[in-house]
Amino acid sequence: MQFLSSDDKSSSLVVKVRGLPWSTTTAEIIDFFGGCNVARGKDGVYIVMTKEGRPSGEAFIEMESDEDIEQALKKDREYVGSRYIEGIR
Repeated sequence: MQFLSSDDKSSSLVVKVRGLPWSTTTAEIIDFFGGCNVARGKDGVYIVMTKEGRPSGEAFIEMESDEDIEQALKKDREYVGSRYIEGIR
């Protein structure tokens, strides 16, 4: 996982994850990041779709704070279903 942010404090902090099962729902992603504050709840989760309209296995999740980013990064290599979530450094 990696986080993306800008120097503009009005911007959200974002974690990028990959390796998600294609059937993963927004609710499952929020559950996976339990203990982290996802900004705007379900509206803060963006599942990347292929050009054919199918889930790609990647997602971007908005977090509320640097502490949430640190907590989210600790989830690297943990499992969602039978697949582990890969970190991107």
